[in-house]
This record gives sequence, structure tokens and C-alpha cells, in this order.
Amino acid sequence: MAQPQLVTELLKTLKAKYQVVLDDAVLFYEQYESLYGVYAKESQRVIEIKHQLSTIHGYKKKHGSFPKIKGQDSTDAYIKELEKIKQRAQSEIDHVEPDVLEGFEKRQALLTDIANSIAKMMISERDASQFIATMMLRAPLPADSSRCPTNEKNKPIYIAALAISLLKQLTSQQLIEEDYITQRVPPLVPGESHPEQLEYPQEMLSDYINEVLNPIIIAVLIHNIGSYSVEAERIYKGNRYRMLDEEARKSLINIIHSATNDYLHYGFGKPQQEKMDETQFELEMEKFELTQTIVNDYPKSQSPIGNLLRIPMIYSSFMLSTKPQHDFKLSFKAYDILKSGIDKNVVYAPYGEVFLNMVGQYPLGCGIFFISKETGLPERAVISSLNPPKPTSAIVKQLTRRQVKFDDHTQVAASEEYIVSNDIARKKSDFAAPYYKKQFPTGFYWNPAEPWERDIDHQKFWRRDNKIKSN
Repeated sequence: MAQPQLVTELLKTLKAKYQVVLDDAVLFYEQYESLYGVYAKESQRVIEIKHQLSTIHGYKKKHGSFPKIKGQDSTDAYIKELEKIKQRAQSEIDHVEPDVLEGFEKRQALLTDIANSIAKMMISERDASQFIATMMLRAPLPADSSRCPTNEKNKPIYIAALAISLLKQLTSQQLIEEDYITQRVPPLVPGESHPEQLEYPQEMLSDYINEVLNPIIIAVLIHNIGSYSVEAERIYKGNRYRMLDEEARKSLINIIHSATNDYLHYGFGKPQQEKMDETQFELEMEKFELTQTIVNDYPKSQSPIGNLLRIPMIYSSFMLSTKPQHDFKLSFKAYDILKSGIDKNVVYAPYGEVFLNMVGQYPLGCGIFFISKETGLPERAVISSLNPPKPTSAIVKQLTRRQVKFDDHTQVAASEEYIVSNDIARKKSDFAAPYYKKQFPTGFYWNPAEPWERDIDHQKFWRRDNKIKSN
């Protein structure tokens, strides 16, 4: 299990590393026309000429003579002209290729390093819950002037963590149909320290992370990177968070999609066959194609593999909002909005339902009140774990006992009939409506990010999270 304090430090490190990726992406797009675009254009030109020459020579081999080329007096002269163009194109490629390939290596190393760190935190459900909850607990408050840019940079990391957590649930329920993934998922076995908890065999984790988790995480990390392109900036006009009209919004979506694909192919880069043996090249191409498929398919509402990204992305827009105005309580509407999306075929229903069961109605890292069976009083708590017993229940860390600050931080499974936001819980309690109106004037949800850095001991908060007390 990861050390709790290290989760906070890891998140700071990941954000700093991801900022390097974004800064480099801005430079990539600024240099695209003079460097990467040249490589892309001339490489495509060479491919097309090779195809033409192959077709021409194939015709001669079959028929004994060159074909007549429309608009050309001499096929021999046309072939010589094609060879000259190919040589010029190859010369351009040779000129820019060292810088391009250096960029490939740099970006692949940066993104793989971040992906590795996220993937390792997602292997254990306890670590995954801590990681995701801590991101919410560290999120800027709604009125914080840095909220939008901070959330924008943290959001891909948050989405990646949810996507891998969703993948784990889907594979355990045999709902993933992609052979590439299913053939590489290790079987779950009883954990060494806690046999009641299923874990992946340690000896199989390295390949699983490298071949499955990392390509998925990288797709999440770069799915919106085209928003840092020069063309996108022309629409933003210096303000990435301003409201756009429908025409500008549609134009921006197309620009981001196209620019993201440019980054994937000429910034991150396809595997280079000459640098590896055939077996390794085939594997690297399959990894690249998995990343590419997710990047291209997440806008498609009924693409299963695309919904690995699409569903957490929609959910994250409520958790880590980048809208200029944001009410924390909207976080608790994410479940219902996503549920409505399933009904309207906005998301792929089989995956959406699994996701809703995984996150439950009460988002990780958010604050609620529950009536303790032990004290009979409403106690303050923070949602601390994925996969509650029921979507309407919540696994929480109890912060008060008899409504007084309580540093034990017991982990409790609070059932629906004891969660104060539910009418049934308030009616069954020992208190009448005037009590709740007086004690909870702003509602039954609260934002733990307010006291997180100031009043809560992180190490104490995350201890004792192996045992859960029923309530």
C-alpha cells in the first residue's frame, strides 16, 4: 500500500511533470510548420511515390511493358521525374529527421514516466481510492482564481485514474471485448497480506502496465492536447475558459481533434521499425494503435473502447470544473447526469452502468453527513473509497464523534437510510425538521478541500482503511 503522505507528494510531482508535457506541446505546435509538418508532408510524399512506382513496375512485370500514364508523353520520363521528387523529399526528411526523432524519444519518455506512476497507483483498490480522493481533496476552492488552470492540468491525471479503475471493473466482469486487452489481463488472486482482497500477481504486473495500462493512460493524457495548438489559441484569444458560441465551439472541437492526431503521429510518434526487432515492433504498433483508437473513438457515444475515456471525461467535468463559475454541490449531480446520459445513449450503457456502480452517488473526496448508529447524531465524513456496497451507500472516513473533531478517522460503510441528505434518514432519526434546518443551513454536503491542507492530518486520515465498519 502506498504511504498516504506520498500520495500528496506524488500528485504534486505528476502535475509538475505534466506541465512539462504541456509546455513542450506548445513548442511542438509552434514549430510544426517548419519542422514536424515538413517531416509529415515529405514522408507522405515518399510513401505515395513509392506506391506509384511499385504499381508501375508491377504492371510491367505482369504485362511486359510500362503502362500509359494519363497526361504523360513518356512513362520512362515520368518515372525519372518521380525518382527526382522522391530524392528531394528524402533530402528534406533527412534534414529534419534527427530533431523529429529526438522529439519522439523525449515525449515518449515523458508520457510513459507519468503513465507508469499513475498505473502503479491503480493496481490496488485502496491506493486507487486514495489517489482519486486526494485529487479532489487538493482541488482549488470554487472562488480560487487558480481553479480553472489548476483543474485543467489535473483533470487528465484524474480521468486516467478513473479510466484504469473502470477497466479493472470491466475486465473482472468480462465486459471488455478487445482481444489485445483481454489476452494480457492477469488473473486476480487472493492478496498475500489480505487474502479477502483480490490482487494481480506481482510477476505479471510489469507487462500488464507496459502493454495495456500505459497506452490507455497516454491516450487520456493527450486526448485534448490539440487545445494547445496555434489554431486553437486563435479561437481562445488568450482566455481558454471563456464561453464560446456554438459555431466557435464546433470549430474548436475539429481543430483539437486534428491537432491531437498531429501530436500523436509526429510529436509522440509511431514506433520506428528500424530500431527494434520484428516481434518488439509488432507489440509497439499494437500499443500505439490502442492509444490511437481511444483518442479517435472517445467522441463516439457507442464505442466501447472510446468510452473508457469518454465516461470518466464527462464525470470529471463536474468534479474538476474549468467553467468560470462553479458550485461545489454540482459534484453531487454527476451521477444523475451520467445516468441520464445512459438513458439518452450519450454513453455506452454497459460501461456507464459499471462506472456508476464503481463511483456511487457520492463522489470520492467529497463531504457528507451520516447518522452514526453509535452516537445517534449526524457526523461529518469524507467519501474515501470506490465501489460502495450499493451506489446509494458510501464508504467514508468519519471526522467527528458526537459532532466533535475525531482524529481516529474510522472507515465506515454508511447505508442510504443513514446518510443525512436522504429524506428517509432524517425522518428515521431522533431529530425533527427544525433541527436540520438550523444545523445545516447551507445543505447536507460540504467541501473537505477547505480544511484539508489546514486542519486534517493526512497520515492519520488514511490509516486504518483496511477495515470497514457497517452503519
